[in-house]
Amino acid sequence: MQKWPEYWPVNIGLSDAVGLPLVVSESGFGIYALDMMGQTIWNKCAAQALYEKLADFDFDIILTAEAKAIGLAEELSGLCEHTEYVVLRKSAKLYMPNPVSVEVQSITTTEKQHFYLGQDKLALLKNRRALIVDDVLSTGGTLKAMLEIARQASCQIVAIAVVLTEEVAWQSFEDIPVISLDHIPLPAYAQYADASTE
Repeated sequence: MQKWPEYWPVNIGLSDAVGLPLVVSESGFGIYALDMMGQTIWNKCAAQALYEKLADFDFDIILTAEAKAIGLAEELSGLCEHTEYVVLRKSAKLYMPNPVSVEVQSITTTEKQHFYLGQDKLALLKNRRALIVDDVLSTGGTLKAMLEIARQASCQIVAIAVVLTEEVAWQSFEDIPVISLDHIPLPAYAQYADASTE
């Protein structure tokens, strides 16, 4: 049977492609893993590449979610000369006034999670034009939760910026344009023929 390569090359804004490792769980679930946390150069270069692709979009704040895309969102927010951006948190904190929450199911997390946002941060989104920023868009579970928070804040999402799309080469999501740098397959779900034995 044809095997997936150990690494999948992607363009994330650097001069050379980055090889993402194939990570497979004991159950056989596999993904090509992009982990941008702590990667200063990756985040700077990916943010610059996305910034250039977003030239025609008008937004005044960035919305992201904890945790892997925070560095990317901060870099992109700086390029846009925004003074702040909003991060959905995975747990409620004492300093969050009367937080709202939404349920989220990601393919990389076995259990359902929640995103939380305090009323002070929710107010930052109120009636604003926002850009959603994430590292990878796959099934859209995380994105749906982010869109629900935006709706609660009467916030208009003008575009979705991600480093990679996964399995589906998303051009739009719920009629919102998707801007990405590259695409990766999802070995756990994709079907392929055994051409090697023919």
